[in-house]
Amino acid sequence: MLATVTNSDLGGAGIAALIIAWFVVWGGSLVMLVVALVDIVRRPEWQWKLAGQEKVLWLLLVILVNILAIPSLIYWFSIRKKLVAVEQAAAAGQFGPGQMTYAGWAPVPPNPSPGMVPPGWHPDPSGQQEWRWWDGTRWTDHTWSDPPPPPAADPPVT
Repeated sequence: MLATVTNSDLGGAGIAALIIAWFVVWGGSLVMLVVALVDIVRRPEWQWKLAGQEKVLWLLLVILVNILAIPSLIYWFSIRKKLVAVEQAAAAGQFGPGQMTYAGWAPVPPNPSPGMVPPGWHPDPSGQQEWRWWDGTRWTDHTWSDPPPPPAADPPVT
């Protein structure tokens, strides 16, 4: 009535456990690869530059050297923290004037070059209003918020 366990029973269970572990590691590695790639690609180039990192390098590391998802994990727990910190600092205005775009915060040059940009409503470089009137040589005191400004054909009435 006593059940005896033979070495062949343990060997079969051990092989099954190894196969399951292999699929779990392989599947997790593939999932981490995809998650890291999506996050890397969606971040704009300026974030990478301000964080002191290279976007192309991390893309290549994650795609070509993704052994056990090690590059993906290093990106996710180290490099991504730097990029998120840059994104938050930029949104708080620590890098100067800018505006929010579909990809996040984007720097805006403080003043267009005279003669290069026609007179009209442009994003406010000070960040205080959404739009400010550029008269062709300098920013004026005329500002405009939501909804979008009228066409740039006529200067604002003073």
